[in-house]
Amino acid sequence: MGKTTLLRCLVNELANNEGMIKWSENASIGYCPQDCSADFDNDLSIFDWISQWRTAKHDDLMVRGILGRLLFTADDANKKAKNCSGGEKNRLLFGKLMMQDINVLVMDEPTNHMDVEAIEALNNALKVYEGTLIFVSHDREFVSSLATHIIDIKDKKLVNFRGTYEEYLDHQAKMQPAA
Repeated sequence: MGKTTLLRCLVNELANNEGMIKWSENASIGYCPQDCSADFDNDLSIFDWISQWRTAKHDDLMVRGILGRLLFTADDANKKAKNCSGGEKNRLLFGKLMMQDINVLVMDEPTNHMDVEAIEALNNALKVYEGTLIFVSHDREFVSSLATHIIDIKDKKLVNFRGTYEEYLDHQAKMQPAA
């Protein structure tokens, strides 16, 4: 099973071939997929696109504030969401999740198509996120800055390593037989 397939099973987008995934009844899960193109198949402006997920507590000023934290300018608010770059779409998806009351955030390659400034903004936002974060990333710096557990799946066996990415790499090096 691939990483994206595993995440899609976790969020019930795909049925598992075997086994069972059981979340706490209090889990409210948000998902940021690697391919989000279908989410932008409309003619909405950035402001209107993100406003689809507003609740009673989100007035226009709060929505604009969220867009600002996602590095969108006031002028960008009128831009068509479907014309955004891949990185901008990823930022908008994260904004969508910010507007929902979720306590589990599942992200598939969240830094793909993002520039350095956007990755830094996402990283800072995730550092203060108080819920559970489950993500797949090939961006070692991103992983190093956020991971507190590493799930390693090899030969149909799952290992839950508690520690940072650097500690995990050190542990793996110590486990390798001497050459």
